[in-house]
Amino acid sequence: MTQPPHDPTPGGRPEDEPWRAPGESGAQPPPRQPQPGEQPPPYPGAYGGRDEVPRYGMPPSRHGPSGTPAPPAELASRWARLGAAVVDSLLLSIVMLPILLPLVNLRQMTGPSPNAPAIDRGQLAANLAYLAVAFLYYWLMHLRFGQTLGKMLLRTRVVRADTGGAISVGQAAGRSAFFSILGGLCGCVGIVDVAWILWDERKQALHDKVAGTVVVKAPPGSPNPYARR
Repeated sequence: MTQPPHDPTPGGRPEDEPWRAPGESGAQPPPRQPQPGEQPPPYPGAYGGRDEVPRYGMPPSRHGPSGTPAPPAELASRWARLGAAVVDSLLLSIVMLPILLPLVNLRQMTGPSPNAPAIDRGQLAANLAYLAVAFLYYWLMHLRFGQTLGKMLLRTRVVRADTGGAISVGQAAGRSAFFSILGGLCGCVGIVDVAWILWDERKQALHDKVAGTVVVKAPPGSPNPYARR
């Protein structure tokens, strides 16, 4: 018995086409549309489309995983980040002023004596106290809320750079230690750390890169990954 000839016409199944069960269609289902009152998808294809899922804070790449797309609008602006840092610094200074004044030798600061020791113990204690309070403030506020008081006022939030979720205890501690302690002990490191957002593509400071975080906009009603904590 002879075999029937191969039919290359439409309706035949080419060898490179994947097998499907009888009655199964090869058409892809349309993406799910947001329901009334539901937040729109955060990026194209988020509800079942075929677009590449990006890292949080980055748009889908049309050039494969190695592409380097530009940052989207969800990232907080550089001015918002600077404003939040100024507000937090002022608040810390106001809170710490009654604690620091008794430790600081104002006479030595205004008119240093030639016989004074090289290291003023009161000034050293004041600096260490400020660094400790600053570390705890940034660490605990970011861990619990993803925001300091300055970020709440400027409506920005710290999230994980890879998923956009709430940051972990280690991320919050590392970020705070780099920014407050290392930056406070070495002024040049602190300046470079903050200035890094001026040219970084994702507007990350060095402490963001160390901790793997980004700062995003947080307008009222936006999804909050810290709400369940």
